[in-house]
Amino acid sequence: MPVAALAVALLVTAAPTAAGQVLQQIDEIVTRSFYSKGQLAHVDWPSLVQKARAKLASAPSEDARDAILEDLVAGLKTSHTEYLPRSRPEYWDIASIFESFLKNARKRCAPGEFPPAPVKRDGIGVFWKRIEGRWFVAGILDGGPAAKAGLHAGDEIVQAGGSPFSPVRSLEGRAGKLVRLTVRRASGGPLHEIPVKPARLSPQAEFRDAIGTSARIIERAGARIGYVRVWSWAGEEMQSALREAINDLNGKKMTAFILDERDGWGGASPHYLDIFDTRPPVVVSTSRGGRTISLDAQVRVPAVLLVNGGSRSGKEVVAYGVKKHHLATLVGTKTAGAVLPGTPYCLKNGALLYLAAGALTVDGEVLEGRGVAPDVVVPFDVRYSDGEDPQLERALEILSASSR
Repeated sequence: MPVAALAVALLVTAAPTAAGQVLQQIDEIVTRSFYSKGQLAHVDWPSLVQKARAKLASAPSEDARDAILEDLVAGLKTSHTEYLPRSRPEYWDIASIFESFLKNARKRCAPGEFPPAPVKRDGIGVFWKRIEGRWFVAGILDGGPAAKAGLHAGDEIVQAGGSPFSPVRSLEGRAGKLVRLTVRRASGGPLHEIPVKPARLSPQAEFRDAIGTSARIIERAGARIGYVRVWSWAGEEMQSALREAINDLNGKKMTAFILDERDGWGGASPHYLDIFDTRPPVVVSTSRGGRTISLDAQVRVPAVLLVNGGSRSGKEVVAYGVKKHHLATLVGTKTAGAVLPGTPYCLKNGALLYLAAGALTVDGEVLEGRGVAPDVVVPFDVRYSDGEDPQLERALEILSASSR
């Protein structure tokens, strides 16, 4: 055997490195807990692990090792199945959403494998999308630092403080301090500098608060169209915030309603559809001084549900129910087709393994890999859209016409 080949063989078969130990941990969890033995056989999981182990032996950096492990888990070709290092913004979202579960589950996370509670990170209120190696603002949470700074959906963030941009590393430790972002708003266009001040926030709390701050009335052709965006629907606290927003919009005499569930995270339970139930009575309380309080968190007007390829998980269950029972008009593009229940696992290096834990049907139908098609198809590529939103505009057209 040539000397170089022998050296590689010795590296591969030597005592596991830190990355090798993480690989071994991933292999054990997947083999034990991944929901489908058939899919493991179909992708030849042992072969994928062996190839990843060989690549790790010569990986030159932590980022390179993370990329190898990301590709390995992606090889399972299943939704809710990802390797999430702390350098990815999705890590912090999932860690926050599952914080109670991971903290309370016995022996699930060893000391040091999970951030201290409450899970927080320095951010600017953006839902990020990495496309062809570039970071884009896929959406802006209402009321957050990015919204106040004037960033637009569709912006490509090229640099932060003169260095290549990363949604986690470029903002880490910068809460309360100005960060100068270099932004491109048109493909091949000029670069602009926008200063923004990150805040240290819990992602789950940020998602919850954004529901209320997104709520508004949009006046169009005589119609008063209520609008709310749900970035995460994971947990009853999100549904409560949505109900409060609907109650507020009803008090402002909305004549139509848009519920925007594009992108973000799922988690919605099937019974969240009850916001479209018009049977609960409207309750009005009047004080001695004549002050009235109306309790009406139901959608009683024509409605649109905005969906896209980022509408996933429980949001797809809601979209399915809305379409099946004609509760609202679905506008946008087909949902993700990613509905398997997922479970997070802490790894030795502080990363998370998010793993599909079971199969799922909705009214006997399989949505995994299929998604829910909208009633009205409106294509939309967010890149360089400069804040324009043709899907929202189409929803406004539909509802303003129905209100005439």
